[in-house]
Amino acid sequence: MTTSRRAFRHTRRLVAPCGCLCAANDTRLLQEDCGMLKRDSVRTAVRLALLAGTAAALGATPVVAQVEEPIAEVVVTGSRIVRPGLETPIPIMAVGQDEFDNRGMRNFADLATSLPQFTPAFGSSRTQSTFSGVAASGLNQANLRNLGAVRSVVLINGRRVPGGTSTNTAVDFNTIPTANIERIETLTGGASAIYGADAVAGVINLITRRDFEGIEIGASYGESGEGDNQNPSAHLMVGGAFGDRGHGLLTLQYDRQGRVSCADRYVCAEDFLWLNPDTQIRGPNAYSGVGLAGTFFTPDGLAITRRNGSFVDEQGQLIQFSTPIDGYNRNAVRDLAIPTTRIMVAAQGDYEVTDGMRAFAELNYGQAEIESQFEGHPFQSNQPGSLFGGGPGIAGLQPSIPIDNPFVPAPLRAQILAEDPDATEITWWQRFAFNNRGATSTRESVRAVVGFNGEFDSLAGFGSDWHWEVHYVYGRTDVNLGTDGLVGTDRLYYGLRVEPDPDNPGAFRCSDPAARATGCIPINPFADYTQEMLDYLIVSASSTGRSELENIVGYLGGSLFELPAGPLSAVLGVEYRRFSGFLDYDNVINKGLATGNQIQDVDFAAIHTREAFVETVVPIVRDLPFARAVNLEAAYRRSESDGSTEYGTWKYGGDWAPIDELRIRAMRARSVRTPVPGELSGIGQTFGVVQDPCTVARRNANPTRAANCAADGVPADYNPGQIIEQGVAGLTGGNPDLEPEVATTLTYGFVWTPSFAPGLAITVDRFQLEIDEIIASVSRQTALNMCYDTVDRQFCDVVTRGSHVLLPGADYVLESVNEQLQNVASMDIRGVDVSADYAFDLGGQRDLGRLSLSALITFYDKAEQVPLPGDDPLDLLGAAGGSTIDQGYVRRTANANIGWMRGGLTANWNMRYIGKADMSPDSAEAGFPKIGSHVYHNLRAGYTFDRGMFENTEVYVGINNVFDKEPPFFASGTAGTQALDTIPGYYDIFGRSYFAGTRIRF
Repeated sequence: MTTSRRAFRHTRRLVAPCGCLCAANDTRLLQEDCGMLKRDSVRTAVRLALLAGTAAALGATPVVAQVEEPIAEVVVTGSRIVRPGLETPIPIMAVGQDEFDNRGMRNFADLATSLPQFTPAFGSSRTQSTFSGVAASGLNQANLRNLGAVRSVVLINGRRVPGGTSTNTAVDFNTIPTANIERIETLTGGASAIYGADAVAGVINLITRRDFEGIEIGASYGESGEGDNQNPSAHLMVGGAFGDRGHGLLTLQYDRQGRVSCADRYVCAEDFLWLNPDTQIRGPNAYSGVGLAGTFFTPDGLAITRRNGSFVDEQGQLIQFSTPIDGYNRNAVRDLAIPTTRIMVAAQGDYEVTDGMRAFAELNYGQAEIESQFEGHPFQSNQPGSLFGGGPGIAGLQPSIPIDNPFVPAPLRAQILAEDPDATEITWWQRFAFNNRGATSTRESVRAVVGFNGEFDSLAGFGSDWHWEVHYVYGRTDVNLGTDGLVGTDRLYYGLRVEPDPDNPGAFRCSDPAARATGCIPINPFADYTQEMLDYLIVSASSTGRSELENIVGYLGGSLFELPAGPLSAVLGVEYRRFSGFLDYDNVINKGLATGNQIQDVDFAAIHTREAFVETVVPIVRDLPFARAVNLEAAYRRSESDGSTEYGTWKYGGDWAPIDELRIRAMRARSVRTPVPGELSGIGQTFGVVQDPCTVARRNANPTRAANCAADGVPADYNPGQIIEQGVAGLTGGNPDLEPEVATTLTYGFVWTPSFAPGLAITVDRFQLEIDEIIASVSRQTALNMCYDTVDRQFCDVVTRGSHVLLPGADYVLESVNEQLQNVASMDIRGVDVSADYAFDLGGQRDLGRLSLSALITFYDKAEQVPLPGDDPLDLLGAAGGSTIDQGYVRRTANANIGWMRGGLTANWNMRYIGKADMSPDSAEAGFPKIGSHVYHNLRAGYTFDRGMFENTEVYVGINNVFDKEPPFFASGTAGTQALDTIPGYYDIFGRSYFAGTRIRF
């Protein structure tokens, strides 16, 4: 084997599985500037290589510009081809390990939200996710281009990572350590032709340190200026070579995030009510989020009393509304930051079996435990004929109050019977009289990789520089969720049926003998609940789930033959993926035996995908005037997936360097996202108000509606009343007939590395992303309207009419409207990414250190969503909240760094900018004020000792949100606020925070 071959193989062993391969033209250069692979040098070396054709990393210091020879060959995320030079038409953002230290963070999802290409994923572990469902509570996911975490592929060293829930493929970064990360490359744009389904928004590739030898111990601690949000972290890393042919690395990491209560932060300490566009009313006298109990109904729907805004005491005196004793402050018991404990283990190793073949393996284990709390469940006994709270057809129970219940106050009973002598029961509301609710979640994730790769000179005399790989990935995530503080509706039903206790004069007992045998306690809803009552009523619920990923990939690539401008390179490969999952609920949830909705299990489902792919790079021109390099490339992947027809994904593009300093690039791609088990199956229950289009007041809105209502037999004078419309049941769930989402992306731009400023690199890239057939829920009201307002009567299959107890003999009453996932929505997102990076020495001969400047900026100029075919586009541009996928799109966001290094001393300043925005797409039209621009400043300083007893010891301190910038207020209910009156994660919700840490290397 020649020296250059051996050098190439050596570098491939160290770096290629990471997704970035560097090699040089002679052994000396390789060893000094590529093969040493120390943490600082290789990170910055690869970073500048990426800058030559991609976007900049933040906060690193490029040193490669000082080497004597250029890097000769490189493979980056988004391609499997080893190509000469640093030519790639793919925009990539690289973030080094230093960025975690600069911000005192230990989770990539937390760091990602500060980068312009990312927005917070709904259900982030940094914030309460009460309204995203218990199954999502505590997840920490990366949301690229605000398209949802399920539309990005996450890789470790170029190979897939299992999903973080039991029903979809979105990765939970809570289970991935960061201490062993060398850098993280993010490809923004469709990449399904290279990595398969789900790479719609892009790819996140976590590249681990493969060169480390020795022992590293690190520890850090951070907390907010308020003394909460404590975040201790520690890691141990041990690595080394063995047998002169192998290398291994073991990483252990622990960290914990402390609780932050809403009561301790002004932005969410109390409910508030928006009364007009310029006024917000807050404080203990304006609790707005909770309606007060004050409406009672007889079984036939007669309203007994309705005290909207005022109460009357026993003497008949008017009591002013909104005093602390009348209202309830939900926010005070909610978590702003959920306590999260993480334990992670990562092991990796490789061994040169022969000179041309290497075996490798990776093992990851992560466990995340989350605890959250929020207010007690608001209880409403079911309206006649509805299923809310466990009505007939679910638990077969209706926990209303019998009119003869001895606890019913005599004046109230007399008033009811005076209005309705035949009344037998009272339906009722009870708000927050029960215990607070809580949720616990434990996630365990395991990922194992085994494989072989290698290279050889020729294939039976054909081609040259062949490389190949075969690997198998197995991943599994187990999820155990528990919720306490729920009210057992069956227990409440029996507890409200009370009779005098013949064995204890003056006492009462449950009237049902079977219920008494199981410990039934009489319930008095007209007085404070005793602890004995609460112990009987409060129940817990739980669920367990699992997702599994199996992935087999094999490919072969090389230079097929020489062209005048260089070798024509290609890769051929095949891939198999199997994703399976299930989610099982206990009987309390399955049978609707607790407050909240009844939910059916997501039955076990497995999706098998078989694929074949090809990729090629063709050099067209080299070293001509105004054409220093011209390259074209293309890729195609054919896929067959269970439940879907065959589909193809592709990409094509190229780059052109008219001069050495300028490279122009473009890429167009087609990508897909396939449905996951949670979207194909699973049934849940929902309730709420829907407005029947066929009532006498609404049916004549248009002729089509009137004709369709008549065709369904609904009388022209039909007027069901509010009681019926308030209790329309429905089911939510998956759809086995879903098809893949389809996305088309176009990126084009340039990279400029001017010779007059060595170390400066500027990239500008225009991106266009269009997604069709987006899987989304069609709201019940929308489905109902479209059933009657369209000629083809779309969505009528989710509408059911039948009889109702309040309208005897009628068979046209709206009985249920279901909400089902459909391929209905589309999106069109366009904008520009700009990056700039400049590093240079200060002081000349005086050696004042080295300064590095970097910035990332994203400008959005179009963000439209079409919820349903034929609808007018919903403009999401300029809004921080409001999209049905997640938030809207702030027009301008940026992240900038200034770093300085001299000897062992380092300092870093980071600035994050969020432009002004509307609360939601329609808030400006409604007159709500804009959210002003926000700038956050973060500082960090460190020192590494290079001699004495502290040699190879680094200490550092930092401050995040230096000027204690507070988050903005959002109108309650704005999408993305998660009921916290702001958008957490996007805006800093903790205030000024401090951190310090150390790292010791042996």
